[in-house]
Amino acid sequence: MPSYSLNKPRVAITTGDPFGIGPEIVLKALASPELRGLANFLIIGDRSVLSSLTKFLNAAIRTNPHIAIVDLRLISKDSIKWGRQSVLSGKASLAYIDRAIELIKYRRADCLVTAPVSKEAISRAGVKFSGHTEYIAKAFRTDKFAMMLTGGPLRVTLVTRHLPLKAVAKAITGEEISDCIALSHTALKRYFGIKHPRIGVASLNPHGGEGGSIGKEEERVIKPAVARAKRRFEGITGPASSEALFYEAFRGKLDCVIAMYHDQGLAPLKMVARDNSINITLGLPFVRTSPGHGTAFDIAGKGLANAGSMIEAIKMAVDMHKKGERP
Repeated sequence: MPSYSLNKPRVAITTGDPFGIGPEIVLKALASPELRGLANFLIIGDRSVLSSLTKFLNAAIRTNPHIAIVDLRLISKDSIKWGRQSVLSGKASLAYIDRAIELIKYRRADCLVTAPVSKEAISRAGVKFSGHTEYIAKAFRTDKFAMMLTGGPLRVTLVTRHLPLKAVAKAITGEEISDCIALSHTALKRYFGIKHPRIGVASLNPHGGEGGSIGKEEERVIKPAVARAKRRFEGITGPASSEALFYEAFRGKLDCVIAMYHDQGLAPLKMVARDNSINITLGLPFVRTSPGHGTAFDIAGKGLANAGSMIEAIKMAVDMHKKGERP
């Protein structure tokens, strides 16, 4: 039986798509000396899948005594197909998330770390799913939320997330930009201990739109939103070209960059921190983090997955929870 420490947070960890690298990186992370004694861990998944990774499961249990497995018993040993997303893996992925949400709501877990899922697999299972961020926010009726990613010296908050590039311009609104700035400002102070956050807001178009000659979004939407934010908060700059802002952030001159779309923010971040980037959902009534990568079906079940990002995501969740609990 696992031991339980009353003075440590309870971290729920979903194993993600059962046929991806999620189960492996969860076990590898929990076997890491960096996490020993850090928290009480609840692994949410299928014991059949975890048991098929015998070496990693034994190492995790032997190394970390504060582990319990919440076994949903959705996948039989014979149905495990590494690297092959399916309706079964999609249904299981979503069931793991739903159980984690239940544990949080009933206060049986304090914070949540999610392993990667496949949106395609969940969609094939008949559920419209745009991502963990939106799904969890809806479950907790959270209207104002945002995705922040951290890695190396960079922190990035996204105004739009998983959208086709052609839909980005219409999706950017002054309200979304204002919410991202406010949520980022609060998080930087509460969870990262930054008393006077410095936040740079990126433009959408090349060269900041060149006064409207290369796009009107800066003049019509982004500049007014930044002006309103400057009246509320100190340390807000922009809109400016993302190439300039990320250089300043990399040099430690900015604490966070507000990016207008997914790859504008993630390309520079993944360049400097591909193996240890972390995804954080801002605005929830609890802390939720995840590794900043996908399911990697091509190496699933082969023992090759790098658990670095999962280790950092768990450490970040515990640290943020502790800081958030302080008066």
